[in-house]
This record gives sequence, structure tokens and C-alpha cells, in this order.
Amino acid sequence: MCRMEKADPAAGRPFDPAELKSERLVRAFGYWLSLRATRRVPDRADFDPIEIPDIMPHVIMWDVVAGGRYRCRLAGTKMVEIHGRELTGLDMAEFHGRDNATIQPEYDGVVRTGRPHHVERNLSWMHREYRRYSRILLPFSDGGADVRIVVNVAHFDIT
Repeated sequence: MCRMEKADPAAGRPFDPAELKSERLVRAFGYWLSLRATRRVPDRADFDPIEIPDIMPHVIMWDVVAGGRYRCRLAGTKMVEIHGRELTGLDMAEFHGRDNATIQPEYDGVVRTGRPHHVERNLSWMHREYRRYSRILLPFSDGGADVRIVVNVAHFDIT
């Protein structure tokens, strides 16, 4: 389980791609843009893991489910390793625990606006080194206009 250092100071600001420092996040955002083209958000059917194999281990794909909840559809191997457990099938509130009240509103904003969200934080895991974390949330539809899937692409740095 992780403990947040503080709330995201950029949560209320529009997404600025210039703030992305990780090459992985820059590439993930570029891929998302290429899939989106002229649409509000890209369709999940356009997402092809074969096109971004080096990014996929760092992905958690969240389904938007009834009642304003999220369920993990897929968790990349690096994400499972970092979190120390299988994440697929977990509800977001179960995954984030007490930190969910701060984190889920960021996902809710992505679903509501159809715009990506980026954050950098310091997180600490029980019995692990202090880590710097950054991630981008990328919205996808399921063939319609509404966001039904949020893809989290992460980058962790040992500091």
C-alpha cells in the first residue's frame, strides 16, 4: 500500500504536455494523440499493445463501472511487481485504500472532461525505498463519445 506525500497541486489545472519529464509518458501521450485524431477521445478498439510493447508493462487499464467506480481490467507486469500483488479485478477503492478519496477524483475528472491528467508525487511503500512517481491518465471510449476506460501509464524513480 502506498502513502501519499501530499495532494496533487496541479489537480485543478488543465493538462500541459510540456510538464511530462519521462520519455515513457511522452511516448504514451503521443500514441494516445495519434489514436485520437479528430475525435474527443480514442476508441479502445484502436489501442494495440503490439505498437507499444515497452510501455505495456507500466500500464494499468481501469474500466469505468456503474456507480462511479473503477475496476482494474489489466495490469502490466512492472505494475504488479512494484505493487507486490496482482491488480487485475481489483476495485480502485480497494486498491488505493484510504488514499482513494484523493486519487479517484483525478480519474473522475478524466472521465468527465475526456482530457488526460498528469501528476508527479512522492510515494513510500512499506519496507521500500522512497520513490518518485509520475503518471499520465489517458481516456478511451468503447465506441461512443463517453469515456469508459482510463489507461494509467506510470514511471517510477528511486530518489
